[in-house]
Amino acid sequence: MKNDIKSQYNKTGKQYLLGQQSFFSKREDQAIKFIVSSLPDLKGKNILDFGCGNGGDIKRYEKMGAKNIYGVDVSKFMISEAKKNVREPKNIFLSNIQKTKFKDKYFDVVVGRFSLHYLKKFDLAYKEISRILKDDGCLIFVVHHPFKDLVMQKIKEYNNKEIIEVKLYKNKVSVYFPTHTLQDYLSKSFFEYFMVDAFREERSPEEYLNKFKLPGFIGVKAVKR
Repeated sequence: MKNDIKSQYNKTGKQYLLGQQSFFSKREDQAIKFIVSSLPDLKGKNILDFGCGNGGDIKRYEKMGAKNIYGVDVSKFMISEAKKNVREPKNIFLSNIQKTKFKDKYFDVVVGRFSLHYLKKFDLAYKEISRILKDDGCLIFVVHHPFKDLVMQKIKEYNNKEIIEVKLYKNKVSVYFPTHTLQDYLSKSFFEYFMVDAFREERSPEEYLNKFKLPGFIGVKAVKR
């Protein structure tokens, strides 16, 4: 599983979704809260959810009045689940965010919740997102906090790169992804295409159990240059 990052949800997707549903049935999802608070008025807007999972967030955007909503994910299982849940299954595609088939300057908003950090590098993703965003469009993403990456690494060196195992939902579900630094996310390439409009780090101690009380994730809202 550790060396099979792209397809891991094909094997563990059902367990992940059950754990997610149970865990957040009695508590607020702080990552979603950040995204929703960062969104513009979606009425009449085109939005893309990359790493859309089972389409749960897309259903939320449907209720917010978005005109056209698309989703992409690298997991065949998640794509299959999303097509069952959303109004327009034809708008759900098996794809990664580094290379899509969308038209230039089509989207008003691109959102990624806990999806960007599965990539090893972000330059191609930032370039592609910029291409498909309209002028002054926005990118909103939430990713695992780099400081949390550090304490989970075998070699406790901030710039060391390795694949880590993160146990979610009371340690019942494991996911794997590469470690990153803050500068990886807010890189030279990022600032070539975007300007930071909002930055937040949140602590979710129930979901991200750790003795240091470190924040679980960072949230970024950026506007296309």
